[in-house]
Amino acid sequence: MAITALVVGVLLLAVSLLSPQPTGMFAGSVLALLGILQLANPMLRVDAGEVRVCNPLGMTIKRFDVSSPADLTMDGKVLQHVPSGKKIARIGFGADQEDVAALRSQLQPEPTG
Repeated sequence: MAITALVVGVLLLAVSLLSPQPTGMFAGSVLALLGILQLANPMLRVDAGEVRVCNPLGMTIKRFDVSSPADLTMDGKVLQHVPSGKKIARIGFGADQEDVAALRSQLQPEPTG
């Protein structure tokens, strides 16, 4: 998703430089910046004692305390906090699949039933 925003933003910015409309230049700049920020800042930060959900600027939006990998589970593409039963994040199209596979290998098996 980040690469798509970056490519579309740069293309829109390049096309708008050839035309006199400033709207395309603004939209291209915003999309390119968003793509760069999404590439530079991960959406989830998994540390020893907590999991943080971050926005593209890198600011923490939500924080979940964890004491072990057993406190987290993957139900399909949804990362869940077991003690509270809350959904942490949906890890799908916009996430790096290698990072998702590494996270999934550290967690307990998916619940059945």
